Amino acid sequence: FGGAITQATLSGNGFPWLYATKESKLSMSASPATASSAFAGARKSTTSRVARKAEGGYKMSAAVPFLPASPTLAGLADEETGFDPMGFSLAWDIRWLREAELKHGRVCMLATTGWIATDLGLRVPGDAFQVSSIDAHNASVKFGGMPQILLWIGLLEVFGALAMIQMYTGKTDRTPGDFGLRTFYPADEKGQYDMQLKELRNGRLAMLAYSGIVTIAVFTGAKWPFIQNYPGLQAVADDHRQATGSAFCGARRPSPAPAATARRAMETSKSLPFLPKPKNLEGLAGGEAEFDPLCLAEIYDVRWLREAELKHCRV
Repeated sequence: FGGAITQATLSGNGFPWLYATKESKLSMSASPATASSAFAGARKSTTSRVARKAEGGYKMSAAVPFLPASPTLAGLADEETGFDPMGFSLAWDIRWLREAELKHGRVCMLATTGWIATDLGLRVPGDAFQVSSIDAHNASVKFGGMPQILLWIGLLEVFGALAMIQMYTGKTDRTPGDFGLRTFYPADEKGQYDMQLKELRNGRLAMLAYSGIVTIAVFTGAKWPFIQNYPGLQAVADDHRQATGSAFCGARRPSPAPAATARRAMETSKSLPFLPKPKNLEGLAGGEAEFDPLCLAEIYDVRWLREAELKHCRV
């Protein structure tokens, strides 16, 4: 319903809103891909893979089969899924959207890898780096490392903005996300498209993964993988010990301060086993699923929450 309201407002049309362009009047072929395309931002040279059609000649989304596919996705990696239920690609330049998606996905892939590596005990030498993943940001602020990060990332952003401006004005044939890196990039067109698709989907997964990791880490105070007695892995540190030596050098020594990520025994939710069991759901329909990831039932009266939930669903 939220998607229907958004698309109707943006387009001013009835269902299927701005997507309602007859296939005979809409060219879904892709623009030629250049050999200089990099990562997942490139357009492919083959024709559109969005083959599903609705009655009346509209191309339907494979990901959301009751909605037509956005024509602006033609030629982009992963266009065959046709996933844009909110119609964002009709309101903003698809190149800007894909550039932002790839940038956030790449950052989150690095962030997820770094968080897990830190929780498993990897550290670079130096006392300033012997902190937990949760405390790393505040420790960096105190240590004075954040201005350096801001400076170098800001410099990269300036060059990225210049490249995007050249792309928007048509002075270059750059595609979204292309920074000219070719080290592991395949030479053949199919290999390039597969690499683009892998990066795009892994980036989307990493954005969800990093959000989940940070949320669970703050809620539980535990280390990745947040599952007690997970075979072969130590999920959290001992209550009175934390890593203070360089793991690269194999050194660890006890710390006088208790670890910030101490183990906390808890009952887990049936529907979300990586989160604590929610309270105050007993006796409610659906309460056996134990689904309350934000613990709203502990903050507000659960009767008011259920009343509001049923009312909104009925409306």
